[in-house]
Amino acid sequence: MANNNPGQNPGNKKNDDWVIKDNLFHRRVSDVRNQVTWDFDQTDKAIEMLQVSGGRTSGQQMQESGPLTDEEIEALAFFDSTTPCLKFQYMLRMLRRELKRGKRFNRPIAVLVVAVDGFQNIVKTHGPTAADNMLAFVGDRLNAVTRSDIDLAGRYVNERFLIILPETPGKGATIAAERLRKDVEASIMQWQWHKLQVTVSIGIAHRPGHAGEAEELIVQADMACESVERTGGNNVAIAQMTEFVGAE
Repeated sequence: MANNNPGQNPGNKKNDDWVIKDNLFHRRVSDVRNQVTWDFDQTDKAIEMLQVSGGRTSGQQMQESGPLTDEEIEALAFFDSTTPCLKFQYMLRMLRRELKRGKRFNRPIAVLVVAVDGFQNIVKTHGPTAADNMLAFVGDRLNAVTRSDIDLAGRYVNERFLIILPETPGKGATIAAERLRKDVEASIMQWQWHKLQVTVSIGIAHRPGHAGEAEELIVQADMACESVERTGGNNVAIAQMTEFVGAE
């Protein structure tokens, strides 16, 4: 009798690989969802507390100099503490909103996952403070190159960033990613007496094409980014069309 389960067929490597990738993909989608399950409510509560009390959180070096301004509240609620980029929780919320709008009006959207190449080597060689400064440096480049009135640049996890490109099809996202890659490569970060060369690996996923849900798009772009890292970094890759994503 023929074996209809490709995951249990030792003679069918292609199907075995599909099962492995399928499991990996769905585990990562779950990880993304779990990462932000509680943060939305906490962010909203933090904003409310700051607005009511006008106080500063104890974890920051601040003086009691009166109520927070709107800009300070926005910075605490929505921006990453290490980089000049948005928090991932806020990015995911905005991506879901843009996807809903895109589906309603049949408009494209793309996401980029950007990873700093050789980040762990920077930590080992120059220390964590240098590594944080490199993240801030790359975050500055992301904000400088993307469209400030349309695109969103945020911190994803560890040395990874997420960029949302509304109204952008796959071809446009590839052009934007390559422009960003070249900009970072041409930039030199000054750290103490060192001049550090920085490069990034970039993965792209878009709708329509790869997936219809926010978490799926992010994971697709992240896996494409990893494929670039495995081949040496400093390049751009588009997520592969796969059987395990409900692509539209």
